[in-house]
Amino acid sequence: MRPVVLTLFLVYPNAYWITQMELVRYNGHPTTLAPFANVIFLMIIVNGAFFLLSRVTRLSFLQPLSPAENLAFYILASIVTAWVGHDSIQVLMPQIIYPFRYESPENRWRELFLDFLPRWLYVSDRTALRHAYEGGHDFWKHENLNPWLVPLLAWGTFAFFLGLFMMGLSLFVFHRWTNEERLSYPILFLPLEISRRPNRLWTSTPFLLGFLLATSLDLLNGFSALYPSVPSVKVRVTDYDRLLPLFFVGHPWSALQGTRMGFYPFAVGLGFLLPPELLLSCWFFYWAERLQRVLGLIVGWSQLPGYPWTNFQAFGGYVGITLFSLWAGRQSWLDILTKKSKAFRVGRVGAVLIVLSGAFLVFFARAMGMSFNVGIAFFGIYFLLVFSILRIRAELGPPAHDLHYAGPDEVLINLFGPQGLAKRDLVVAKLFYWWNRAYRSLPGPHFLEGLKVGSLFSFRISSWVTGMLFFSGVGIAAAMIAHLYCFYSLGITAKFVGPAITAFGGEPFWRLQGLLAAPPSPNPYPPYAMAAGILFTLTLMALRIRFPWFPLHPVGYAISTSWSMNVLWMPLFLSYLIKMGVVRIGGYQAFRHSLLPFGIGLVLGEFLVGNLWLLYGVATGKNTYPYWV
Repeated sequence: MRPVVLTLFLVYPNAYWITQMELVRYNGHPTTLAPFANVIFLMIIVNGAFFLLSRVTRLSFLQPLSPAENLAFYILASIVTAWVGHDSIQVLMPQIIYPFRYESPENRWRELFLDFLPRWLYVSDRTALRHAYEGGHDFWKHENLNPWLVPLLAWGTFAFFLGLFMMGLSLFVFHRWTNEERLSYPILFLPLEISRRPNRLWTSTPFLLGFLLATSLDLLNGFSALYPSVPSVKVRVTDYDRLLPLFFVGHPWSALQGTRMGFYPFAVGLGFLLPPELLLSCWFFYWAERLQRVLGLIVGWSQLPGYPWTNFQAFGGYVGITLFSLWAGRQSWLDILTKKSKAFRVGRVGAVLIVLSGAFLVFFARAMGMSFNVGIAFFGIYFLLVFSILRIRAELGPPAHDLHYAGPDEVLINLFGPQGLAKRDLVVAKLFYWWNRAYRSLPGPHFLEGLKVGSLFSFRISSWVTGMLFFSGVGIAAAMIAHLYCFYSLGITAKFVGPAITAFGGEPFWRLQGLLAAPPSPNPYPPYAMAAGILFTLTLMALRIRFPWFPLHPVGYAISTSWSMNVLWMPLFLSYLIKMGVVRIGGYQAFRHSLLPFGIGLVLGEFLVGNLWLLYGVATGKNTYPYWV
């Protein structure tokens, strides 16, 4: 019960802290990484606290956490963090209050789409809206809270069933991927290393060197942010545009604008935990995408609308991974659905949850105004994406999987065109934008990793799944309350300094305005880009099966064009060079006993000191050093 009590105790402070960092102050962004940086930080603090308490008392409930308790806490804290994260409730809450606050005769929103918005999902009361933007109000007062009750209950129920859908999918694939394919679940490696008892990691020289290097850099850069006279070491992202005139001038090198470089110590450390083929593939396909832009500018393709359609190529990569995995495991999926063996019982429960929760989601969309056919297509596309993300996390565990602006809404619009969808279908598809903007903080991968933890420590599966679903609901509620408190106490206009509140709130409605007021001409290229992405991914899969030495992995192709990889490609490439150099010179033992502890030290050192700076900033209201982005 200790992990349960700890998570319940920390769930709201954690939600408030993340809301402050990512939405109010717009720095740190711990939920855009895998594993979540704030959860690793909480593990360090909790383990340190129990270690100190065990030295002054012999009470059993204050003794250090066991490995099973540590991993249970990690999973539960990750689930509640996922719902408050950068691509979830954090995007929903600004959207609930945005359209009726900013509609005007000039933007014609009422004429274009406002009458199609379900009023039971949005706040339109002028007093509640004004108080949220002004700040200095108590959101528990009836004039502020009452207009929110129905929208929060409706969206909260929808979010819970969305999580239930992901849990069903996780249960369905678990036996195949864990017991038959024996995937490694790399994201769990770091919390497992933290949890070992006895743990020689903490006293090993390479770990201490990495830990001291990361903490020293973050302490120096933190004091430099507070006191500019203190020198700093530049490790955060730098725009390549600043260096471009030094090396490449004029046409066609201007196509490289937007390229970024970073030297994050934690990212280098995380890279040591990843397979070499993934590290190489991320770098290779990132620059392949950059060169597509250069080539397009040379031959004139950049004039084509949306060239090079990288988000749709990446979507094809995700779908290709799903299709290959479904085909490779076709006999296992059939056995799960048809055989009565106990080994397949969990998978059958997952299949039932997929059907029941999927039906609820489709009927919810229908209640919003979406037609059944479009609703089934919408959630079918979402199934393909979530399946692929679960596979990527279970097999390779990359630190990011964004896929910005290529969710079911964008796919359907680009397949059929804005004119090919009924106006109500188009509006509802964009109202689902809050959980399809990107896919970094999904709870689904944590459900799947939680099932792996349960199998490692022989948890009772029914109780463990129930516990994860319970904390999924708790996380949704805590995220909503934390946002409401920040809205009404701070004031969106007064205290929210970053662009997130405006971008998250307004993006779907700006896009709707553009699609409805001036529908774009048909664009035939995105469907071709999706098809090319699928075929290229399947070709890479075939090459890896035919030639085991083939160095490029299709997951690298799928994730390398994301926003996160634009800032992670350099540290991951450095990880590849260092890792392969150590393995070639010193062998695997040198990597396992020297480089790997050093990398873990880099990650834990930066996550500890970096998050302490962010906590200090929230507590004091000062602008402190953000270790990431």
